[in-house]
Amino acid sequence: MDRILDIILRRDRIEPAIPMCLDHRVEMRLRGKQGRPTRFDYQTEEEYTLIYFCPVEGCNQTAQLKRVKTQIPVPGEPPERPAYARRGS
Repeated sequence: MDRILDIILRRDRIEPAIPMCLDHRVEMRLRGKQGRPTRFDYQTEEEYTLIYFCPVEGCNQTAQLKRVKTQIPVPGEPPERPAYARRGS
């Protein structure tokens, strides 16, 4: 509902890249993601759901953020993988 009011009233809210715990005011940590990188020529966009949790012991707060990665396929060049999906780094 807040997002709809922001659109109607033309308010721009800056959302942090990493959500904050509402109870403890600390940055949440990334628990995991759902979604896959786009790999084929006919796919140009993929939606990821990032799942965050509060690092404070005993806190039960979680947050989910939707992110969209768009790419334009280039023949002969593999798409860049997201940082959290890279192996060995």
